[in-house]
Amino acid sequence: MIFPLQTAIAGIGGFGSAHHGVFARLEERGSARVAATCDPALGRLGETCELHQFARRGVKTYEDFDEMLAADTGPLDLGVIASPIQFHAPMHKAFVRRQTACYLEKPPTLDPAEFQEMLAVEDQAVVATNVGFSYIHLRDRLELKRRMLAGEFGRLKGLAFLGLAPRNPAYFQRNNWAGRLTLNGKMVLDSCLGNAMSHFLNSMLFFGDQEDLQGWARPADMTCELYRANPIEGTDTIFAICALENGVELRIAGSHACPNEEQITEESFEFEHATVTIRSSVHVTIQRPGLPDEISLIAGASLEHAVEHYLDFLRGIHSRPAQTLKDCRGFVETNALFYLAGTQIHDFPQNALISSQAHSAIALPDIEHAARRLISGRLLPSQAGYAWAKPGGSSTMAGLSKLEEAIRGMA
Repeated sequence: MIFPLQTAIAGIGGFGSAHHGVFARLEERGSARVAATCDPALGRLGETCELHQFARRGVKTYEDFDEMLAADTGPLDLGVIASPIQFHAPMHKAFVRRQTACYLEKPPTLDPAEFQEMLAVEDQAVVATNVGFSYIHLRDRLELKRRMLAGEFGRLKGLAFLGLAPRNPAYFQRNNWAGRLTLNGKMVLDSCLGNAMSHFLNSMLFFGDQEDLQGWARPADMTCELYRANPIEGTDTIFAICALENGVELRIAGSHACPNEEQITEESFEFEHATVTIRSSVHVTIQRPGLPDEISLIAGASLEHAVEHYLDFLRGIHSRPAQTLKDCRGFVETNALFYLAGTQIHDFPQNALISSQAHSAIALPDIEHAARRLISGRLLPSQAGYAWAKPGGSSTMAGLSKLEEAIRGMA
């Protein structure tokens, strides 16, 4: 492709603003030029438009996505979708039909049926779409997976993710889809692991595949408990034990209902001869019996680096995007299994909750203790005997066709 890339960005507010900041810097380096952007809330986004100097840069603004594409903005080389998840599929389809390369923010969709439709559209794409999950493109993480695939640590026996990311009530009121299971008849399934910490769930499936450097594991069956502390339709807390298709066990504990001041994330990989742990996405510890711990720092995630990786693919520097749409299959399936296996969302008892001083978040004081019991002891909260806990259920991938029915029962 010829550079600078003529670009259209769907989204100005929310995370769209972060994309505009990145592309303004790319313009300065001659990599891209933003020709147009759109947002249905354009009339309320004057300060954001001024912040990114759209008028000075010649960026045309529209309220409507279809109007933007129909306008005479010239040929488009790149379309960026930084809009709410319910708009991802039709916008992706529109860019593919224009034979425009597409950078699609994560998650692509959380509806498995819609995901299949998007894959059918993607089969017609002239240029492979990139889905904007963090971490996957980072050289340090790829090198760590190479070491795993080379057999340095022995056979992979299990994986575990612990994620505690406090969110206050305003987080669930920031738009009309936050914390929702459905919206206007469409499945949204917004949750701690479907959205805010989806990068980590996706990363666990990436490392969980031990056959291919660019492979992602897929789930086979799951036992799960779903909870919520906030007055939302969906879940803000998930505990799950998942068997992957390759026989590896994945244990997951994620919540927004936590009192900790800073986000806590731990990715753990249990091998025959070593345990590898990534804390806060950058601190790596490799423990082997009889040997001193190997401790190192790896690169952190950056939206700018993720976008640049895709631009390098378009330049021919990389042979493929960091993560294609097809690569997201395991993620979409795993997220669906949370709801199929959980069977219902339990409200934490009001007398068990506090208001966190750090973030004004509605929090469960012993949430970290319960999460670590699952990660280290394979005990779901109901099995560990917490007074607030209630059993969930189990499901296999064979039940995927019943997802819509399950969601209707929860909504």
